[in-house]
Amino acid sequence: MKKLTLAYFGTPDFSAQLLEKLIQDKLPIKIKLVFTQPDKPVGRKQIIIPSPVKIVAEKNNIPVFTKDISFNNLSHSLLNVELGLLYAYGKIIPKAILTQPKFGFWNIHPSLLPKYRGPSPIAFSLIKGEQKTGVTLIQMDEELDHGPIIDQQELIIATNSKRPDLENQLTDLGYQLLKKNLLKLIINRYPPPTQAQDHSQATYTRLLKKEDGYIKWQTLKQPTDPQKIYQLFGGLYPWPGIWTRIRIGGKEKRLKIIDLNYYDGKLILKTVQLEGKKPVDFKTFSQAYNLS
Repeated sequence: MKKLTLAYFGTPDFSAQLLEKLIQDKLPIKIKLVFTQPDKPVGRKQIIIPSPVKIVAEKNNIPVFTKDISFNNLSHSLLNVELGLLYAYGKIIPKAILTQPKFGFWNIHPSLLPKYRGPSPIAFSLIKGEQKTGVTLIQMDEELDHGPIIDQQELIIATNSKRPDLENQLTDLGYQLLKKNLLKLIINRYPPPTQAQDHSQATYTRLLKKEDGYIKWQTLKQPTDPQKIYQLFGGLYPWPGIWTRIRIGGKEKRLKIIDLNYYDGKLILKTVQLEGKKPVDFKTFSQAYNLS
């Protein structure tokens, strides 16, 4: 059986997981190229590190491109590629490039499109308190997460899920959905049928910011809406996380809530971190600062 040639576009950890699955599986495919975002400075020391997708690609001796995509520097590279696959790449693919591969581009999107288009669908599904989400495989067009649906699969969101939990579950589900449809394409040498999205039902997400995690929490007693705060905690975990400001020793300081539980309608603080200090369990923190 002739192998299907692919170019893979992705950047974060969960995209690297899907790439690893593609490489390790015995599907009759060949990943000829990988495109990811450039190496970036990370942490207080601003150490330059490659994206997780780049690490996986280089480990498997797959050529990696990290420069900004343009028609001139990419179209030639895709001449011998039959399908582009995109999973959390983080940049827009120019319209002129989408038609370069024989079968165009597929996007594995971790939501039930047309809901939660954009860069942060997993986080916003949790923040909004959704009971279910899923994965949608689309044929990409020039608009954001707008193309016709190839396939879709639902997933029930488990109680107390955090974003990394849901990322892993949706990546596993997305891979199975992708594998099923890749096999159809390989066998038939013809794209699977598609169905247009109901664009009137579209909702959108945006990039997360550090400020999204701020909670105006005047005291560390129970807030007025603990369930919404827990939803925010799950969606923003581990970055940017949720945080508040408290007054200690006459000064206002930033307090990050590292871990908490939600049980029987109440929030239970477990671990906190005062600015300039190490994380500590909340009981120890309360005793140290005489908090009631």
